[in-house]
Parts: sequence; structure tokens; C-alpha cells
Amino acid sequence: MGFFSTLGSKISHAAHHLGQKANSVAKKVGKAADVVGKVSKGVAAVAGTLAAGAALVGAEPVAAGLLGVAGAAKGVQVLATGVSAGAKIVGRMGQAADTAASVADHGGHAIDKIRAGNVMGAVKEVKETEKAGRNLKKQIERKK
Repeated sequence: MGFFSTLGSKISHAAHHLGQKANSVAKKVGKAADVVGKVSKGVAAVAGTLAAGAALVGAEPVAAGLLGVAGAAKGVQVLATGVSAGAKIVGRMGQAADTAASVADHGGHAIDKIRAGNVMGAVKEVKETEKAGRNLKKQIERKK
């Protein structure tokens, strides 16, 4: 392998590693945000029910405090939903970076095999490059 092939291989491997790491972290953050959202939804429901009960009994100051807790819990739920959505976007970006690195890596291997005179090996690498490129295109296209 020449200097540029080695450099390209190192860059694609680094991009592959970063893409996998981003995807892994995004999954963990998304799961944590989903848990926080579910818990805060439950807190908001319980606080709202208790506030209604306090208002029926005539304890308006307690009802107001519980409504404040319910409102804050709903705010946390909305924030957690936003964090979860952001984590999903970061995860998709990580997958796309990983796939792009795969495309570059296969392309580099195809060039190296052509230089070595291994035409059939180069054809196989080109097919793998095309397959990875189509996968990348699907990941990049907008989801409706």
C-alpha cells in the first residue's frame, strides 16, 4: 500500500470507529431520556390527580403547589422527549459516518487490488463499494 492508501485507510478506520461510538452513545442517551420521560409523565399524572383532590377538599394552596409540580414534571417530560429525538438523529448520523467509512475503505481496497493485478478481487471490492454506497444513500435520504 502506498502513502495515500495507508492514509486513507487510517482515516476511514477512524471515521468507522467514531461512527460506531456516536451510535452507541446515542442509544444509551436515548434510552435514559425515554426513562426520564416516562417517570416524569407519571409524576405529572399523580401530582395532577392529587391537586384535583386537594382542590375538592378546599386546600387551594396545596393544590396550587401540586399543580406547579405537575407543570414542572410536564416540562421535564417535553425536554426528555427532545433529548431522545436528538439522540436518534445523532445515532443516524453515526451510522451514516460508519457506512461512509465502509464505502471509502472498500474503494481503497479495490484500487490496491487493481494495482496488484488482482482484477477479480477488485471487481468484488467494487461490488461491495456499490452495496455500501446504496446503503449510505438510503440512510441519507429524507424519511417521510
